[in-house]
Amino acid sequence: MKKKIIVILALFSLNSILSQNLTGKVIYKKEYTNTMSLNSEFLNKYKNNQEFIRKVKEIDSNKEELVRELKFELVFENNVSLFKVQDFLELENNKFYSFTIGPEGSIIYYTNQKNKENIKQKNAYGELFLVEYPMQEWELINETKKVGEYTCYKATTIKTVKGRKGIINTPVEAWYTPEIAIPFGPLGYNGLPGLIIELSMYNYKYYVSKIALNSGNEMNIKKPTQGKVVSKKEFEEIGLKVMSEFKKGL
Repeated sequence: MKKKIIVILALFSLNSILSQNLTGKVIYKKEYTNTMSLNSEFLNKYKNNQEFIRKVKEIDSNKEELVRELKFELVFENNVSLFKVQDFLELENNKFYSFTIGPEGSIIYYTNQKNKENIKQKNAYGELFLVEYPMQEWELINETKKVGEYTCYKATTIKTVKGRKGIINTPVEAWYTPEIAIPFGPLGYNGLPGLIIELSMYNYKYYVSKIALNSGNEMNIKKPTQGKVVSKKEFEEIGLKVMSEFKKGL
C-alpha cells in the first residue's frame, strides 16, 4: 500500500514539475566504487600474469587521480535537458582519459519529457549515431536517506543491452530529491519526481557537486542533429553485425 501511495504522489509531482518554468545547470562528479585491481576474483584469475595485473593497477591508479578532475554538466529548461562531460582539453589529452570517462561518459544525452524523446549522440563503429532510447520505467522504493542537505528517495530501474552473449540486464540505482523539482539526472536518466542526486551502476557512481537554479532564464538547449538516426534495437543489431564481421576476420 505504501508503495502505491508513493507512485501516485510521484506521478502527481511529475505533472506539477513539467508545468513549471525551471532552468539551470547541475554539475556532477564521478567516482569508482570498486576497481579491478582490488577485486580478489580478478587477482586470483590472473595471478600467473603479473605483468597484466601491473598494467591494470597502473590504469586504476591513474583513473582515480584523473576522475577527481572530471566534471559532467546537466543543463535543463522546462521539459528539455542535455547532459555531457565538460570540455577540458588538458584532461582529454591524457592517455588514461578514455579509461576514466568510460563508454557512457563520452555520449551527449538529450531528453525532451514533453515529446517523450530520449536521444544519445555517440561515436561508434567509425560513425556518428543519434540513438533513440525509450523512457525509463522506474520502481519507486519506500526508502530515504540524507545526501548533504537533501532528503532523497530511492528508485531503481534496469539497463538492458543486447550483446553477443544475449540480453544483459544491469541494475541502476538512483536517489532523487523532490525538494528540487527537476525530473532529470545524469546519463539521460529522467522521469523521477525530483532531481537525481546520486546514480549508481556497474562499479561507479555519479553524484551532484553543484546546483545553480535560474528560474525563467533561457538556456538555449539545442537538440543534437548530426548523426545517423537509429532506434536502440537497430543500434544493437549494428553492433552485433560489426562484432561478427570482426570475429570472422581474425
